[in-house]
Amino acid sequence: LKCAQAKIVESLLRSGVHKHAPAMAMMAPGSRRGSSRHAVELAGLLLFLSLASRPCSAMFLTGTADLPGNSTIFIGKYCFTFDRRHEGSAGKLNVTVWAPNLAPHQSVHVVMFDDEAESFPGPSGQWDALSCDERIQHAKHTSKLDWTRREEGQLIRFNVKEHLRPRFWYIALADCSGSGLDSISFEVHAINVPYGWAAELPTDKRLVPHALVIFVAAYGALFVAQLHAKSLLLSSKRGDSARDKAAHPFAQILTAGILLGLVSAVLSMLHFLWLAADGEGLALARVCGQLLSGASRFVLACLLLLVSEGKCISYVMVAADGRRVARMLGPFLIACLLLELWGDYSLSRRYTTGFVYTTSFGWAIIFVDLLLLAVYAANLQGTYEVERDTSDGMFYRRWGIFYGSWFLALPITTILSQAALAPYVWYIVSMCVLGAVDIVVYAALVVGLWPGNTKTYFKLTPACPWPDDSLETADFEPPPRLPSLLGNQAHSKRCAKLGYTELP
Repeated sequence: LKCAQAKIVESLLRSGVHKHAPAMAMMAPGSRRGSSRHAVELAGLLLFLSLASRPCSAMFLTGTADLPGNSTIFIGKYCFTFDRRHEGSAGKLNVTVWAPNLAPHQSVHVVMFDDEAESFPGPSGQWDALSCDERIQHAKHTSKLDWTRREEGQLIRFNVKEHLRPRFWYIALADCSGSGLDSISFEVHAINVPYGWAAELPTDKRLVPHALVIFVAAYGALFVAQLHAKSLLLSSKRGDSARDKAAHPFAQILTAGILLGLVSAVLSMLHFLWLAADGEGLALARVCGQLLSGASRFVLACLLLLVSEGKCISYVMVAADGRRVARMLGPFLIACLLLELWGDYSLSRRYTTGFVYTTSFGWAIIFVDLLLLAVYAANLQGTYEVERDTSDGMFYRRWGIFYGSWFLALPITTILSQAALAPYVWYIVSMCVLGAVDIVVYAALVVGLWPGNTKTYFKLTPACPWPDDSLETADFEPPPRLPSLLGNQAHSKRCAKLGYTELP
């Protein structure tokens, strides 16, 4: 399975993000069914290609490439740690190249750059204007391919020495003869010697397994707590009312989101632990973990938009509300998943240290995220204007702002990474911040829906047993105190206002 297959993934992503997601976001609800089907097909094909290829950021990778004349192609990237000792070695880099079509007169080199300004600071017009010989002069290490070893393979060993800070190193092939070379096979293996059992991990992902262990523990605790809350309701003496609340759509969606986050963290943890052991990891676990992580964030966004509309606080939520919000957020979820997979599989990620969310695709996702924040804020403002003089008004003034801050996590993390952080900490900081914010918001919802919590504003109520038109003319009074998941609350006489509502 070759990393070069990622070319297909990158081209698919370019067409998918620009054509499918924006079109779906602009369509009217009645016309989304067909585009949703195409989006599912796109995601399925992307998943297949992802599983059929190896992430280009792997520490042990193989692949094939065609090298045009007078050009340079990048075949790998790795972040090495540093050793302050003058004679200390921070890492080892081994590259094996097979070039069966190499001719005696051709001049093809394996070149290695780091991210220093005088070596390779990143793609730019100035770099593109350099000739092949000038690019080789910028390399930290060069090795010319030996024609006599074209069939058996040429092994190049290199000790990386960094004394100031971690740096990204790039491995490339350069042809300065002008004739080009096709069917080149390569194998790259890089390790960080000081990391011991985690020597296969690059510096930018060194702490990822530790963070994922914490995420697994946190999501596991939340999932157990949510199951315990459900069992308390099912065993409650209040009978059918409590059982209805245990099966309430909001509670069910919350449980599903936490479970998705837990499984995602477990799969990602297994991948990175395996990656630390063999340098390759588990491709299936990695991709599935990314997909489930995106689904968990999608569920959380749905819940927060429902909260901004006052569902389960001032108004009853029915299953149709969840479906409506899910249809609205579907294109955003697909775009995020495409971007995450592109960050792992795109060939362009081999020659840049840039944060994936600062690419053109990433800024588009952030813009949509801010649009969702605007929708949330507009919903919250509208609900607060209606409920400001009720007991629920305090919730929208205080907790509404708290929950809305979830939409700012991604933009703030992206701006912070560009303004103040070194490239080798962008990945771990963004992962920890986004993951921690998800867990905190999920935890707040679990506590808010906990049975017996009498200080919460959340209420789950049963469906309306009376026809809606009878409420407009009847002289009867609904029960003055209706049972809720979190203790008794006084409710309005209107059926739609947290008492009862008509069955969907």
